[in-house]
Amino acid sequence: MSGLLKLCGAALLAVCTAFFLKDRNREFSAIVSVTACVLIFSELIGCAEQITVFLVELSGESAASSYVPVLLKAVGFSILTEISVGFCRSAGEEGIAGAIGIAGRWEILLLSLPYVKELVSIAIGLLKT
Repeated sequence: MSGLLKLCGAALLAVCTAFFLKDRNREFSAIVSVTACVLIFSELIGCAEQITVFLVELSGESAASSYVPVLLKAVGFSILTEISVGFCRSAGEEGIAGAIGIAGRWEILLLSLPYVKELVSIAIGLLKT
């Protein structure tokens, strides 16, 4: 939790700095924003590594091992979608951002359809008995 508080504090500091510099020096304001993004993402890579190690260990030990790759893909799709939507919104392209958001949701739905089908068939089997 304290890591998140540090990231949020650093992000707010960078936003305020970039905001105040925007009128005086647009180039430096952009550099502050990009630097903050790089630092935040580099910090998140450590978190992602811990989560990935946990999921790999979980997949080797449980009967749900076939679900872990799908879960990782879904998380990857959602992160990629959010980053793309953020870039589009920053550029003022709300329509494209909305379309990318919908496409990401559809992709995750398509990825999970075989498992939804499996769950429905299990539920129907339980109801028949």
